[in-house]
Amino acid sequence: MPPPKRSLSRDVRVSAFIKARPEKVYGALTSARELCLFWLESAETDARSGGRFRMVWPSKDGEGCEASAVFVDLQPGEKVAWLFDARSRRGGRVPALVNVFIERKSRGAQATLLHAGFSGAVSQDKLFLAFRALWADCLASLKDYLECGRSGPMRPS
Repeated sequence: MPPPKRSLSRDVRVSAFIKARPEKVYGALTSARELCLFWLESAETDARSGGRFRMVWPSKDGEGCEASAVFVDLQPGEKVAWLFDARSRRGGRVPALVNVFIERKSRGAQATLLHAGFSGAVSQDKLFLAFRALWADCLASLKDYLECGRSGPMRPS
């Protein structure tokens, strides 16, 4: 029997239940000041449809990794979505659209981040796994920040 075929594309989907109101989750994901308190080294946000989003996170070489995007769908307390610009997409290998869905739950919110459309090719496994770890760290840091007040940028990647 031949091995199963790999799909042409795959998605990063990570979720976290956060003991905070959905509006607080939304605010933390759209405020440059708050993003720097729990995840990024530096950030600039213009939290409106078409507004710019610039993020810099630490790297092992000390130079920092930078990406730029545009907010494309902002629904306070419900959704944050952005499109990475061409330069940030590493020659098109990184899918452009990132969505964070925020669902109200009793005693908190469920945040689900979806970064869809990564190549299913074996040669792209490292990139896919790196982004899965990046987004898992983002939501874990957001949870720690909103639930426990822990702050500090993410660990270098």
